[in-house]
Amino acid sequence: MQTNNYEILRNTWIYQEIQQLIQTEIQQQQRDEHCQILLSIVQARFPRILAQARPRIIQIQDQASLRTLIVQIGSARTEKEARQQILQLPL
Repeated sequence: MQTNNYEILRNTWIYQEIQQLIQTEIQQQQRDEHCQILLSIVQARFPRILAQARPRIIQIQDQASLRTLIVQIGSARTEKEARQQILQLPL
């Protein structure tokens, strides 16, 4: 009986709306964490480009793009390589 009540609740608009709000909040938190990870990598490896990188990095909304950039900057061998990746980002 409880399972049936739960299924009924899951099908209500308010439940769906709350679930969507929670999912959006979780995605925003993950994006913020990815931004912080990327900024920490830049600061640790290439501190001279941090001022250029920060405004571009915080503009990125797509988590897949952030993950890709974390790998690219993390594996960049030189500051020049890292700067090129950063400068390709929109301001």
